[in-house]
Amino acid sequence: MADDRIGEWLPDVLQGLPARVLLPEPYEPHRTRYPLVVYLHGSGERGTDNAAQLKNGVRAFEAPWLRQAHPCIVVAPQCDRDDTFGGSWYGGSSRTQRAVVAMVRELCSRRSVDPRRVYLVGFSMGAIGLWDLISHHRDLFTAAVPISGDLDVEAAGDLLSFPLWAFHGEHDELVSNANTRAMFAMMQRLGGVARYTELPGVGHDAWQQAFARRELYDWLFAQRR
Repeated sequence: MADDRIGEWLPDVLQGLPARVLLPEPYEPHRTRYPLVVYLHGSGERGTDNAAQLKNGVRAFEAPWLRQAHPCIVVAPQCDRDDTFGGSWYGGSSRTQRAVVAMVRELCSRRSVDPRRVYLVGFSMGAIGLWDLISHHRDLFTAAVPISGDLDVEAAGDLLSFPLWAFHGEHDELVSNANTRAMFAMMQRLGGVARYTELPGVGHDAWQQAFARRELYDWLFAQRR
């Protein structure tokens, strides 16, 4: 196993999905229940190499200040090339999405995981799947951060009380920000708790500025059920 490490990300297979796992330091599973962060990658990182899913921002969780301030377990599963994380672009649920649901349920049953603090983060294809996941399985998650995603606004209309912080580029050329804007306009009218940050002059790579915001992590880990 040691020869297959990327940084401190340990290789694993969870519910049939290749996955990388970043553990806190020190890791004391018999004494502490840790928050769980699940990261869903974009379409370009699909495959079976159990490495590509760590591109596009999630390695921000390696930062020493973050590991000290917010000890947590981070899990990044990898979607196969012939599938997606589901969502509005992909006909709803998918084989990989169902595996993610099973994975989160199993992880929450472990002594080391705090089931009251389970956070979902997704980029692009992963964010499209994220919106669908929290719409249909909100009981599994405490808060979510979709970055450069898309959604069915009507289907997500019951998320008014769910903690969300979405990010989208002003000039996203691959995934339109129109539905993200519409979702949060609706939430503002109805008194929802969600947050939305549209990044001026930014295209699809909104993950760079999103993951660079320290305030995002303070907000995320402050959410509890």
